[in-house]
Amino acid sequence: MKWFSRFIIKCKDVFFESNPKQELVNLKKGKDLYLSNRFGEALSYFDNSINSGSDLKVFRLRAKCLQKLNKHSQAIEDLDKLIENNPLEFSNYYRRAISKNAVFDLKGQIEDLHNCIYYYKKNKNIESNILKNLETDLIDAGNYIEMVKNSITSIHNVPYFEIKNLVNECLHQIKKIRVQNKFRKQSNPVTKLIQV
Repeated sequence: MKWFSRFIIKCKDVFFESNPKQELVNLKKGKDLYLSNRFGEALSYFDNSINSGSDLKVFRLRAKCLQKLNKHSQAIEDLDKLIENNPLEFSNYYRRAISKNAVFDLKGQIEDLHNCIYYYKKNKNIESNILKNLETDLIDAGNYIEMVKNSITSIHNVPYFEIKNLVNECLHQIKKIRVQNKFRKQSNPVTKLIQV
C-alpha cells in the first residue's frame, strides 16, 4: 500500500503544480496556530499543506490537531498512513491508541499499546515518559475491563480473558524494559562516573 501512497503523491505533482514556498508557509502557519491552541484554524492550514502534496510528517501534526478537536476517527486515518509509511515508529501506535480509546475500540487500543511497547523496545532512543503513560493507560484499561467483565463480549465484541491477558502481557513487558534500562544504567561506565 506504501507504493500506492507514493504513486498518488507523484500524480499530484504531475497534475497539480506544487508550490514549495506556499507549502512551507501553510506548514509554518499551521504549527504556529496549533501551538497557540487554535486547532480549527491550524487544521485548515495542515489540510492545505497535505492537499498540495506535502511531506507525510504533516499527517502527524494534523492527527494531533484532529485529536484536540475530538475528531478521532479522522485522526486514526492519518495515523494509519503514518504507521503504513513507518511501522517501526512506536509513538504513532501510542497516539492511535489514544484515539481508539476515544472511539471505544478497546481491542484496537490494547493492540496498539502492545505494538507501541514492542517497537519501543527496539528503539535506541529511550523516552522514559512514554513508559509511565503506557502503564497508566494499561492500568486504566485493566480497571475498565474488570468493571465490565460480565458484559465485555457484548459491549466490545472481545472475550474477557483474551483482552485481560493482553493487558497483563503489556504490563509485564513494561516491567522488563524498566529492569533492562536500570541494568544498562548500572553497567554503563560513563553513567557510573557521573553518579560518583
